[in-house]
Amino acid sequence: MKTPRIMLVAGEASGDQHAANLVQELRARVPEAICFGFGGEMMASSGVEVVHNLVSHAVIGIAEAVRKLGDFFKILQQAGNLLQQRHPDVLVLTDLPDLNFRIAAKAKALGIPVIYYISPQVWAWRRGRVKTLKRLVDKMIVIFPFEEPIYQKAGVPVSFVGHPLLDIVKTEIDPKQARSRLLNGSSGPLIALVPGSRSQEIEMLLSIMAQAGLTLRHRFPEARFFLPLAKTISRRRVETILAESGLAVEIVTKEPYAARAAADLAVVSSGTATLETAILGVPMLIGYRMHALSYFLARIFVKLPYFGLANLVAGEKIAPEFLQDDFNCQNIAEAAGRLLTDSQAAERQRRSWVHVRERLGGAGAAGRAAEEVLKVLRKDH
Repeated sequence: MKTPRIMLVAGEASGDQHAANLVQELRARVPEAICFGFGGEMMASSGVEVVHNLVSHAVIGIAEAVRKLGDFFKILQQAGNLLQQRHPDVLVLTDLPDLNFRIAAKAKALGIPVIYYISPQVWAWRRGRVKTLKRLVDKMIVIFPFEEPIYQKAGVPVSFVGHPLLDIVKTEIDPKQARSRLLNGSSGPLIALVPGSRSQEIEMLLSIMAQAGLTLRHRFPEARFFLPLAKTISRRRVETILAESGLAVEIVTKEPYAARAAADLAVVSSGTATLETAILGVPMLIGYRMHALSYFLARIFVKLPYFGLANLVAGEKIAPEFLQDDFNCQNIAEAAGRLLTDSQAAERQRRSWVHVRERLGGAGAAGRAAEEVLKVLRKDH
């Protein structure tokens, strides 16, 4: 096989990380591989020539996305030019369906094989997109076990490789050390605030989490709070919101997984962070708020029994969920208080998260995904 030229597209913190790990596994197998495309800092650090940093454009919700339409079309045009000029041997897309579907169409028109790693959430809404994927994609590489039969039924070539978080979410030090440092002589409880990795999530969620923390502090005077800071978030903005709330919260940038594993409870933004928390075995509450228009449309189109990914993988509502107006200071404080005082309820969550880990597959997902990419490359050559 000649030196492969691989173009990748990822557009938010989690996708950037998964694509970076995939590239590392590809390079371990084919060191001379040339990788370029759109992504973020983690992809760049793995050796990808990042032509455009897409992570800064990440948004959630239709109303939010409309504001960035100008950027969207510029990026799409740039991707088309890159495909034409450098004509990669394969295009690897990660999530971002609204953009990636259009990039995939441009690649197919040029005869470039398309691989989709980290499936769009067709199981949540717009399941008809599976037909589009059948037309545009040569191989789906999926990370949830319930995704594989959806594509098999539609006749889309698919492989379930397991969830890459199982290789990423590992405690950097003994959680007992992290707990001792964070409590700093207090008897606890130790509570993690995990508001997400996007700036709009910080704006929507953090102040409510902090207000709930103040209410909890009255009930648990020895409680200590910390926030694992995502690399994509402005520390200054987080500090401003926390200062305005009046709640003392330690911002954690080192050993974030060990810190979270040490917590008695986590208040978590819906999304990948719920899976991270489940993998670490920590009891949690799940919450989310979005722009009113986005929420209105989500209620119409999204058909899921739960919105927390950890609950979806579990197949039942293990962690309490609070969406939109229900995500408020009173509800969060009451639910947190119950989990902190009911040891049986907390232990039920911990046992359930063990089963969630098992359902996510074994370690080595990125390596298995790399093998699938190489299969397509070998077949094409």
